Amino acid sequence: MVVYDLVYTPAETLFLRQARAAGTRGIGGLGMLVHQGAASFRLWTGVEPPIDIMRRACEKGLRSRR
Repeated sequence: MVVYDLVYTPAETLFLRQARAAGTRGIGGLGMLVHQGAASFRLWTGVEPPIDIMRRACEKGLRSRR
């Protein structure tokens, strides 16, 4: 079983901790945030976005908010 939490901050929510404790794989919302941004970028510019760079930038930005 897999659970998905759309929340991207904090990276590990109570829901994801509880899922892991129950032996379930949990996925946080950062991936969806990045891919939604990438899809928007692609639609607006017609250019394939650098998803890895976008993910790192999001991770860095979220770390700086703490």
